[in-house]
Amino acid sequence: MVLNIIFSYNRAIQLDYLLQSTLKHFKTDSKIVVLYHTSGPHKEGYELLKKKYAEQHVNFIERKSVIFDLSYFKSLNSKKDWEFFKKKNLFNKNGDNFKGLLQKIIRNSNCEFLMFNTDDGVFYDDITIPKEVFDIIRANPENASYRLYVGENLEGQPSYLEKKNNYYQWDYYTDTVIHHWSYPFSVDGTIYNSKGLLKHLEKMVYHNPVTLEENGFQYIKQRKLFRIGLSPLTSKLVATKLNRVSVDSLNPTIHIKPDFLNEKFIAGYTLELVIPKKIDNANIVPSEIYLVKKDQRELIYSLDAHGEKVQSLLGIEGAKEQLE
Repeated sequence: MVLNIIFSYNRAIQLDYLLQSTLKHFKTDSKIVVLYHTSGPHKEGYELLKKKYAEQHVNFIERKSVIFDLSYFKSLNSKKDWEFFKKKNLFNKNGDNFKGLLQKIIRNSNCEFLMFNTDDGVFYDDITIPKEVFDIIRANPENASYRLYVGENLEGQPSYLEKKNNYYQWDYYTDTVIHHWSYPFSVDGTIYNSKGLLKHLEKMVYHNPVTLEENGFQYIKQRKLFRIGLSPLTSKLVATKLNRVSVDSLNPTIHIKPDFLNEKFIAGYTLELVIPKKIDNANIVPSEIYLVKKDQRELIYSLDAHGEKVQSLLGIEGAKEQLE
């Protein structure tokens, strides 16, 4: 079974859209846990989601403020680690238990495999993970993973990938230039062996999903872990760049305000995104965005010049460029 941990912060309506796409398209046996953080009126949005998905057995776990997170002690192995801990947790008035809580969820899940997702993602095609892929990850618990947001449809796929019957395989350390196929750790749609990854999460310092990916990537790359990359023949997941909620991220977006979307969600609206028919990038700006309530369908965004500029910045290097 795959443990699907979804990270979410103040984006209930977008999380709802991701959950709908997950329940529709993810055909492999899985358990969904939403690890969320929220504030102000956004709390009401998450309470609505808990009721909506109670029968689908989606588990919602909220991050909590703590004086300090005891789970850091296994990861404080250098001066740099200590400085991170003091800044982000010990002396941070907004410090919480994200690291310890995440590791506890994985440890107690009894799921052999694990993937993370973020609440701006959308599964747009059916996913059935081949048994052979699970066998490879099982045999290489610290050295193999299966990435759902890449495939031969994306621009920039390297020529050195080896095509198998129904998946691709490659070495993440073939290239020194950073792109999706040389980036060995991601918090979006990548399946790992739970125990194999947990062993290293315990040794990393991180305090939220952004620093989990940034610090996790550096840790894993330095140790040449998770060398074996695997993916479906075509990608199954995209990130939709509607907005940005983390101050730790500089990714460009089209700035549809989370507060506005939350108000609409509480008022009974749901989200509808028009995903481009041709997917050649793992990060996209939807062609159109609607809010839907019963027979009402309100267009709130149609791709414009700003959206096209944002899309042009969402390259295979990971969309790290700041949009001015």
